[in-house]
Amino acid sequence: LLSREHARIIRTKQWCDMLPCLEGEGCDLLINRSGWTCTQPGGRIKTTTVS
Repeated sequence: LLSREHARIIRTKQWCDMLPCLEGEGCDLLINRSGWTCTQPGGRIKTTTVS
């Protein structure tokens, strides 16, 4: 990612714009934008938080 784009993502906390999930997984922001979840096709959910 371009550093400018990266800074925007961090500032706005649009983590899904970084494409943090694997292909085929759905990305959703956590309620307070403290991170994101990756939902796998089988229904398993991985949560990642940003400190």
